[in-house]
Amino acid sequence: MPRHLDHWTLLGCGALGGVLAGLLAQAGNQVSLLRTNDAAVRLPLLLTWWDLQGQQHSFEPDFLQAKDAANIRLLLVTTKAYQVQSALEPLVGVLPSATPILLLHNGMGTESWVHRAFPDNPVLLAVTSNGALRLGNEEFRHTGAGETWIGPANEAARVWQPLAELLARALPHAGWSEEIRLRQWEKLVINAIINPLTALSGERNGSLLARQYEVEALCEELLPLLQRHGLSGELAFWRDKVLNVARLTADNFSSMHQDLDAGRDSEIDYITGFLLREAQEAQLHLPLHQQLYQAIKAKERT
Repeated sequence: MPRHLDHWTLLGCGALGGVLAGLLAQAGNQVSLLRTNDAAVRLPLLLTWWDLQGQQHSFEPDFLQAKDAANIRLLLVTTKAYQVQSALEPLVGVLPSATPILLLHNGMGTESWVHRAFPDNPVLLAVTSNGALRLGNEEFRHTGAGETWIGPANEAARVWQPLAELLARALPHAGWSEEIRLRQWEKLVINAIINPLTALSGERNGSLLARQYEVEALCEELLPLLQRHGLSGELAFWRDKVLNVARLTADNFSSMHQDLDAGRDSEIDYITGFLLREAQEAQLHLPLHQQLYQAIKAKERT
């Protein structure tokens, strides 16, 4: 098993990245933040985060740039899905081929480019239901405990199964899943319903508990596509899964709401957009999800 399991380099320090950096540092890991673009950074960095009990923590991570790529032993990518390619491009040809790349973001559709750009690197996929909020440039709040699953995207990644154990020491939960793509699809369905509905309404996730008919209709429309990808749950299973997450995160604003509220692009092209592309390939129609997609794209433009 490769060494340096206690030195994490994070690429992307948004809400989730900031909270994960804090949790990993709190558990005794060495944490570095990687910036691969030319944006100015004020050093030294001091990250402040609040845990689930409301206690404040501060720590100073190391700061790395693309020129330091040879020193990266474990790369956790927590950028937005649409930023993955541009953020990783400066590392092509310079990141050691033995360094695992762990992708953790909402949506699907970035994996194929990563495989092409880093054909020899172990690539792992991750999903999490932890809640996070960015309060300022270097201030973050852990807003909800959740499950985190990681799994292999290629054969070279299988030797990195112990990463799940290491994450479990820092996060409320972490585990290894050989069926990580199915878990990605489950998370995708939840995100494709909760995120756009709440981003458009401007309400917290719990508001969907009063909109169960809309949730059910959106789930029902996805059933043929889900069955095509090996997810066999009935309508009630998917409806209840979405509503359960809405209940558990009732006081949270979805990440898509947070992005649009802050004037940032959303991940809609890697959530609903991914579903629409998969449906088109299968000659299936998703008119309700198409309407949500178009409404979010219109809101992005304004």
